[in-house]
Amino acid sequence: MSLGSHLLSPRLHERLQVERWYVHQFIRTQAMPLMKPGMLVLDAGSGHEHEQYLRKELLATGATLHTCDFSPGPGVDFAADVSALPFADATYDLVLSTQVLEHVQDPKKVVSEMARVLKPGGHLFLTTPQSSPLHNLPWNYFNFTNLGLRLLFDAAGLKILREMPQGGHFALLAYQLHWTVNFFRQSSLPGLVKKLSMLFCQMFFGFFAKVVLLWLDRLDSEPLNTQGWCIHGVKPSSDA
Repeated sequence: MSLGSHLLSPRLHERLQVERWYVHQFIRTQAMPLMKPGMLVLDAGSGHEHEQYLRKELLATGATLHTCDFSPGPGVDFAADVSALPFADATYDLVLSTQVLEHVQDPKKVVSEMARVLKPGGHLFLTTPQSSPLHNLPWNYFNFTNLGLRLLFDAAGLKILREMPQGGHFALLAYQLHWTVNFFRQSSLPGLVKKLSMLFCQMFFGFFAKVVLLWLDRLDSEPLNTQGWCIHGVKPSSDA
């Protein structure tokens, strides 16, 4: 549990989680309004239940949610590789893939698999980093520009309806500064010095600097230096 979760309101604390907030807002504002009772939705690369931050909100739409992850565990309906999904063609009305593509060895194949299991007219909502520290090692292979993602969607036969950056330059700077906490956590500094350094970073970089930087981020109207991208694509209908 982070320091901010004890001191801040849930809404403000979530807003300051810059590595997740843009992804969550993308799914909430773009994907969830399309999800209705009777629809079948796949979360491809869902992670275990404690990583499925929007699980309750997704289920609250009334759609049937299936989760799929390489690692079996709590909250995972299907343990499978997202590059070889164990579903028939045209099974799902909507597929979600959040912060997964950077961890697969063949991104082109994975996007094509997601397109394959979509029904004609079905939607894919995909997010992935453009700038990110190495994480979930050793399974961290790629970062993506929106231009590269366009190529992958085009190769899979998907039409892109919307591209949204995961914040601009200042949001990325806020995330990178907060990463300093991890640096001190992994350092060999003496115990008390390490604890004080981490506390300072959590207070200054994790709150005060973030508030200023996120306010400044509104000035970046055409982000080139962004954390990543959120892409909404659709599989053309057979009669299109």
